[in-house]
Amino acid sequence: MRIIISLLLTIIFSFSVLATEPTEERPKIGLVLSGGGAKGLAHVGVLKVLEEAGIRPDYITGTSMGGIIGGLYAIGYSASELDSIVRALDWGQLLSDRVPLSIVLPEEKHDYQRFHVELDITRDGLRTPAGFISGHSISEMISRLSWHKSGIESFDEFPIPFKCVATDLISGEQIVFDKGDFTTALRATMAIPSVFAPVVNDSMILIDGGVLNNFPVKLCKEMGADIIIGVNVGTPDKTSPADLLSPTSILSSAAMIGNNISMRLQMPYVDILITPELEPFTAASFFDGDIIIDRGEQAARTVLFELESLSEKINSFEKSEAPSTQKIPERIKISEIRINGLERISYHFFISNLGIEPGDTIAPRDMEKKIHKLIGTRYFESVSYRIYPISDDGFALDLQAIESETARFKFSLHYDNEYKAGIITNVTLRNILMRGNRLSTTFDISEKPRLNTSIINYLGESHRLASRVEFNLESNNLPIYHDNNAVYGTFNHYYTSLALGLMTTVGTRWEHNAFMRYERSVMSQNSGFFELFSEGVKRFGNSFVSACFTSTRNTLNRRHFPDRGSVFHLTFKHYLNIDEVYRGRNDSRFLIGESTSYGEKNTSFLTVGFQGYQKLSSRLVLNPGFQVGYSNKDLPLPGLNFVGGMPFHNRSNEISFAGLNPREKIVQDFVMAKVDIRYRFQRKLHGTLMVNGIVSQSTNHSELENIIIGEDETIIGYGLLVEYDSIIGPIRLGGAGNSDGGGVRWYFGLGYHF
Repeated sequence: MRIIISLLLTIIFSFSVLATEPTEERPKIGLVLSGGGAKGLAHVGVLKVLEEAGIRPDYITGTSMGGIIGGLYAIGYSASELDSIVRALDWGQLLSDRVPLSIVLPEEKHDYQRFHVELDITRDGLRTPAGFISGHSISEMISRLSWHKSGIESFDEFPIPFKCVATDLISGEQIVFDKGDFTTALRATMAIPSVFAPVVNDSMILIDGGVLNNFPVKLCKEMGADIIIGVNVGTPDKTSPADLLSPTSILSSAAMIGNNISMRLQMPYVDILITPELEPFTAASFFDGDIIIDRGEQAARTVLFELESLSEKINSFEKSEAPSTQKIPERIKISEIRINGLERISYHFFISNLGIEPGDTIAPRDMEKKIHKLIGTRYFESVSYRIYPISDDGFALDLQAIESETARFKFSLHYDNEYKAGIITNVTLRNILMRGNRLSTTFDISEKPRLNTSIINYLGESHRLASRVEFNLESNNLPIYHDNNAVYGTFNHYYTSLALGLMTTVGTRWEHNAFMRYERSVMSQNSGFFELFSEGVKRFGNSFVSACFTSTRNTLNRRHFPDRGSVFHLTFKHYLNIDEVYRGRNDSRFLIGESTSYGEKNTSFLTVGFQGYQKLSSRLVLNPGFQVGYSNKDLPLPGLNFVGGMPFHNRSNEISFAGLNPREKIVQDFVMAKVDIRYRFQRKLHGTLMVNGIVSQSTNHSELENIIIGEDETIIGYGLLVEYDSIIGPIRLGGAGNSDGGGVRWYFGLGYHF
């Protein structure tokens, strides 16, 4: 009897133990985020609702922007953190690959950001870039945000296992990133064809994964997901005929046919589908990110009941702990530096501009500034980096450089109501004539053409000291006005200069030049002045030989619409010789004698200028400035300064002055001050209020008394300018006047100036 009772108790206990054990494992949730360019920012809004519902995915797969948002979420960023990051991004900088102008080398600043198109010159002719955007700014952002997870080889070791897809142009196959360099994976998955340059990885040339698989549901299932939550912000299942009304839309739809088939095949595996309403936004609507995020949140709330039901079911199971991974500190010690991709550029030049040596301690923002400085040399298209631990307290810094082509052709269009339309062309050659040589030739093809050629030969691999030859040629107008602001006549003004000397730079801000210069400034008839040219005068002017020194400091953050930084410029000229240039009848020479005569020796001229930009608020920028010029002896007319015009197309010896037409006044010794206040009405629309004044102590040339600013004469100018930062360059419309009267001076211009 005891044996039977013991056996029954054993059976009952066994059943009670079995009853306490779970009969099934917790279902695994997979989150699939589609590509869609800017529309992919809606994923952030969806993630906020998922967190609110208590759902934490076990696996994440994504493509393009879905890959970037999903990848950052997988390495530990919360939805609210991603929301703050996305809303704070400077999309204008991120999508243009611009580095701050203040970090560009001084000798490169003038050419930076002033051309519409830049083409590589190769043995086979001109070659367009592989993409309008190289993508180095995107790579920098990803590297900075993933710094704390650097060195993790397998993406399965992330807090949430993650995979993303790209497309290999060589094999035509889908490439799945589940290990390796995280930055390369995210940069490749969103390499939108023709927009972003492809990513070269080993023998593969990678572009956006959305070309083959914009919605990687099966990939997520293969990772082990039982329940799929899918967010589709990409192309619709079927294209409407109304969306096929342009060549671009037809080509885009044709390219996505294969992906649409793939998406239809994977849709049945999605358990909860979220499709945000994103009309009228497009893949390029990055500046509407705030609204797109909100649209994603709204779409997720339409299935909130399903999400909460799923959360309740999942939370009924015992929770599994997220895998812990090593977190790299904010500041790390670099023990080893490895550089890949250097072919024409020396290791010493790279390291000296990088400014990092083994033993240095750096943080993500430090690294970003160092990379910017390398890009600012203009010798590199992009520089990416990867860090990973190699010892207990040391890290390896692995850098991948893509060098710029040695020869490049650039051009841009411009127009203004003074010099009319023109095309600015430029050819820049680096290390072609000889190692350490930079030749740049810029030609403005217009009614009044300009030419500038600069040849710099760097002495030493650090490029801090160089010999420099510079040639300038200009054809200008020199109008002569009546007192009522009517033009009496206009000279053709031809200016030529040749300079030879030494240049030195200090960091990325200071440039100093010491050189000998020859200048030739000559006038001939354009219109009017019949009493002068009918007497046999054909042309007149002066030639100058001088010893010069210039010093420039430029810390502006951008070329157009800067909101911080300053420009300082000093020029000193000591004239060694001044000769008269005359062609015409000898008995008429006296008619221009006063304009070109020069009998003084040891004449020197000094000019100092400054203007700064101070951001007073997110929309308001203050721009004060001054300029001073002084000569110890009287100079002939061609050696004087021409005053007037907006500060966008200044030519030699010109001083911009709101309230006067270009070259409306002429001055020798002067003090000029200005204050501009710029207000940003919208992201690209600005309005600028300008006030300036000039005081002169010039000696009058009697035959030009209407345009020479006389001794102790003061002119106050004022104006209003409306500017729009367009894709073809700034578009400007303004009007200005001055205290001397003469009516409103109008200005209209567009494009990049010389």
